[in-house]
Formats: sequence, structure tokens, C-alpha cells
Amino acid sequence: MSSDSFPATIAKLPSILSWVRFHLDQTSLSKSEKMRFEIAMEEAIVNVIHHAKIEKVHLSVRHEPGRQIAFDLTDPGPPFNPLMHPEPLKQKPLLEEQSLGGKGLLLIRKCTDALSYRREDDMNILTLVKKLSSLS
Repeated sequence: MSSDSFPATIAKLPSILSWVRFHLDQTSLSKSEKMRFEIAMEEAIVNVIHHAKIEKVHLSVRHEPGRQIAFDLTDPGPPFNPLMHPEPLKQKPLLEEQSLGGKGLLLIRKCTDALSYRREDDMNILTLVKKLSSLS
């Protein structure tokens, strides 16, 4: 397992994503799968930076070759379980009736194989998982 902490600012997002990309590059994922998962990570990180109002964000990764890679995004912000938000409606409402929020979680769900949340020691922990093919 590897972990690191980063300042929770949008200006540091390229550094954070570079750390994520380094770990994704150690996997058997295809380039497109890596890109999709990185998009999910970016969305989750940006949400924490914008909404948690914290100074640092902590990332850890567990890579099980041939099985999966899992990233934990940990922050000391107020308790917030993003998985408790309802999924957007399947039927699209009129454009003027659509809210701006809630689309990011749908994107994260589409780009990951598993997503979980827990609150532990006054920390929010969001885990994003991508399964790996042992045949790749």
C-alpha cells in the first residue's frame, strides 16, 4: 500500500492526479480504462476540495496485481456520504428542470467497478475500485 497527503486546492490537482496516474500505470489496465478511472478520481477529488473545506486530502492505494486497484480518498471534513444521494432520473427532465449537481457521482459510478463510503475516526473515506483482468 502507498499513501500521500496533498494540499486540498485546485492548484494542486495536477500533482494529485500525477500521483494517481503513476499508480494506475503499474496495472494491466488499458489506456482507455486508466483514463476513465482517472476521470472518476478527479471528480471525487474535486468534490472533496470544493465541498469539504479542508486543508489536506489524503490518498492511499492498494494494488492487487491481476485482481484490482483501490484508492481511498480520505478527508476530515464534515460527515458526508455521497452514496446517499439519489441517482439521477433515468428519464431526462427538461433542461431547465435539471439541477447542476449530482452528475459527478453518476460519472464516478460509471467509471469504477465498486464504490464505497465509510466514516472512521472523524474522517470521510471514499473508496474507488477498478477490477483488473489477469489476462491483460
